[in-house]
Amino acid sequence: MILLMKAIHELKGHSNRQWKEKMGKMTKALAIGALVCLALAGSAGCAAPQAAPAVTHTVTETATATVTTTATATVTAAPAPAAAAPAAPAPAAAAPIATTTAIIPADVAGMNAEALDDDLTALGFEKVIYNSDTGKTVLLLSNWTVTGIDKPGIEQSVDKAVVVHVTK
Repeated sequence: MILLMKAIHELKGHSNRQWKEKMGKMTKALAIGALVCLALAGSAGCAAPQAAPAVTHTVTETATATVTTTATATVTAAPAPAAAAPAAPAPAAAAPIATTTAIIPADVAGMNAEALDDDLTALGFEKVIYNSDTGKTVLLLSNWTVTGIDKPGIEQSVDKAVVVHVTK
């Protein structure tokens, strides 16, 4: 617009032919500039808007347990010969056997998500996925209420994920 006004000011006092030539060049330049602007604006906005991806928050907690065993033995000693044989090493303590399955709680609707998380951790579940019914990201479990759980009452491996549905 400013260029057009400048060109008009410069052409005052020129012949009609010169005026037409200048205006023709200005019109072409303006038209080309407008097309370039439209092309750039169109290419930036051509792509269909994409929906935001659904976000699932995975909470993984590892629980460890310490097992203490006590053994009592009665030993009767016999006189040892002068050259005693070396004593046999004590047997190694057996490794504790971890529970590999647990039953997913069934009556969880209305519970606080943090309380359910504590219960699931106590049962040994290692992977708990909190899925918001509204599509929001679940960050602070104490702010969410449980609306349901997948596979309630079913025995499942503690290595598999448990999906809990929550709402604010």
